[in-house]
Amino acid sequence: MTSTLPLSIAFIERNPNAAARVLENLSTDDATALINVLPGYASALALGRMTPFAAAQCVIQLETDRVVLILRTMSFLDAASVLRVMNDENRNAALNALPEDLARDFKKSLRHPLDSVGAWMNQRISPLPQSHTVADALKYAKRKTRPEGDELFVVDDAHRFVGVVRISRLVQNDGKAVLKDLIKTGAPTVSNRATLASIIDSPLWGDHAALAVVGRKGNFLGTLSHSLARQGIVAAQRHPPGVKSDSILTHLIGGCFVAFVGLLGLILNSASIQGPITDLEASHDG
Repeated sequence: MTSTLPLSIAFIERNPNAAARVLENLSTDDATALINVLPGYASALALGRMTPFAAAQCVIQLETDRVVLILRTMSFLDAASVLRVMNDENRNAALNALPEDLARDFKKSLRHPLDSVGAWMNQRISPLPQSHTVADALKYAKRKTRPEGDELFVVDDAHRFVGVVRISRLVQNDGKAVLKDLIKTGAPTVSNRATLASIIDSPLWGDHAALAVVGRKGNFLGTLSHSLARQGIVAAQRHPPGVKSDSILTHLIGGCFVAFVGLLGLILNSASIQGPITDLEASHDG
């Protein structure tokens, strides 16, 4: 183990948001290599502050025992957010390796009645942390996995939905500006447990291409477009009530700190890469 690793751990502990941004700007292979040599709690802290999709891309490259350690160390909501955007094969492998009671809680949080919003939300849309910069957001906006339309969804450190920011506004601001200062609050949300029929004709849609889907604690779970809601209503009418599913859209889609970057290079070049459990929330949606 390289002697520089403690400095990296200290950096993550003191500024996990900045560490997450650094990891997201690395290639997935390099980010995973660092995650693999960190203590489990440091890996969990950094991954928990990354966008779920970016974190999941790292997690699926790790050995199963390492994945289990990290998922058990992350908060329930953080871990569920990562599991939600993993492909079926990797998610099932992780769930099968977890303790039975914890795996059962995760499965419960990831499944919804077929006529519900949760069954049809797009779970592969990663929200942006409000601590990210405009430059971070614009880089994300170029990805194919971002939402349709002009809005990006923003969350706080606890993954609670806090508002949206328009791409058209981002390009008018300095790249170092922080999203927290540009958020449009009061954006409409819909519960993952709501029925599609109850919201299909709601005025909430307004001029929004998609609505943020949230759990009981206000945690961001995904997005729902009007067209997907209509598809869900038709599909639910063809199946008996009570059928439960992960988000259908998941199956349709399928499977910056210079010193820290320099330190990361030292770790990746010199380290030999060898292959506290948090309490669960009293109630959760994932």
